[in-house]
Amino acid sequence: MTTAAPSQDRQSSRPRRLPMAPGGGLLGHATALQADTIATLHRIASASDGVMGFRIGGSLAATVSTPSAARDVLIENAEDFGRGRRQTRALTPLMGNGLLTSEGELHKKQRRLVLPHFSPRRIPRHAEAVVSTAESVAERWREGVDVDLVAEMNTLTMDIVSRLLFTASSRDNRALADAITEAFEWEMYAITSPAALPLWVPVPRNRRARRAMIGIRAWIAQFIRERQEAAKDGAGLPEDILSDLMASRYEDGTPMSEELLLDEVLTAWGAAQETSADAQAWTLYLLARHPDVLKRVHHEIETVLGERSVRFEDLPQLPYCLQVFKEAMRLYPPAAVIPRQAIRDTAVGGYAVPAGTMIFLNAYSLHRNPDVFADPERFDPDRFTREREKLLPKGAYLPFGTGGNVCPGSHLAMMEGHLLTVVLNQRLAFELLPQGSEVAPELLVNLRPNPGVRARVSAR
Repeated sequence: MTTAAPSQDRQSSRPRRLPMAPGGGLLGHATALQADTIATLHRIASASDGVMGFRIGGSLAATVSTPSAARDVLIENAEDFGRGRRQTRALTPLMGNGLLTSEGELHKKQRRLVLPHFSPRRIPRHAEAVVSTAESVAERWREGVDVDLVAEMNTLTMDIVSRLLFTASSRDNRALADAITEAFEWEMYAITSPAALPLWVPVPRNRRARRAMIGIRAWIAQFIRERQEAAKDGAGLPEDILSDLMASRYEDGTPMSEELLLDEVLTAWGAAQETSADAQAWTLYLLARHPDVLKRVHHEIETVLGERSVRFEDLPQLPYCLQVFKEAMRLYPPAAVIPRQAIRDTAVGGYAVPAGTMIFLNAYSLHRNPDVFADPERFDPDRFTREREKLLPKGAYLPFGTGGNVCPGSHLAMMEGHLLTVVLNQRLAFELLPQGSEVAPELLVNLRPNPGVRARVSAR
């Protein structure tokens, strides 16, 4: 794979014809995408110079995987792209009109209202909840236990985000975790299928997904109803993100509607929970496979903290732990694919992209671009020293997207990942079991290890 020329150079000449990946047959690459979405997209991207077309049934699609082409989609020509029919069809049944799915003026209006609650200056107040929740899990595992790290990180991060959003615990809510997986599986099917049936059609797959989505939305709605009742009764409200969003007002002084409040709370909860869980599972998996890196992590933690609990103020003194987390997200970005659709004829990476083309901005392949990351499959946290990170081309590292649709919770997610990397490796030792030593990435909206990461966990 070679890096395409800068965007402004491309705009000065007529765009070239979009190259097409060979093979696929009548259904295009739909069957391969449904069997293994991320491997198929990576295979297509690896044969390109950053942009490659393919088909999902009769629909034209393209994968984008170089920094300059990514900037075309998300920044330079962002007005030429929307969420697209496939993404809207897949995500709206669960997420409603939250920031992940809304567009245009509604998106701008909601972003202005929501974004301040996730600004860097408001993030430190959440650090104690992250640390105390993680330390309680570490205490339960002191005597040693065999676990699936993917499932356990989902439980941990679900508990953390429930505390941050609702000042409540969701510990051991297995039915909720299963519902999330069911919903995400349907969403990926809806995005990659050439002819996915609408959710209202009562086939078994749809019935399971509808049941899961209704359960998830009802669980979130219950917290909102209880908070609204408490506010009517004049009770003091806890200082959490739900209270912040309920108190928010548009420029005209009006609050969010109840439906939009539910959509935004659910979007914040879903984005924070699943992405953090997958990122941390990958981080622990990589550390367990790289004892030299783990040794440096332990040395940094012991030098800075000894045995005391980490605080937000300690994080600048723990840079290597952050580098480890960033490198894990380079290799396995939770949001590994960002879907968009061309709403008019445009150009990406110097290639003509017709209106209607589904774009898969492929962060998984982008982060493995050998022109940017030497020996890209190697786990090397030193890529993210402050000096080396500054040298990365713009658009080369997109764990949270970029431009006007960058993840609002990116600062919170980065702090949480940094803190969890410290706490879990300070308190616990992780030994991969034979059935957990070899896993493959699986794209279920987010990128998670498949079939899970089996490990023996004990106190250090």
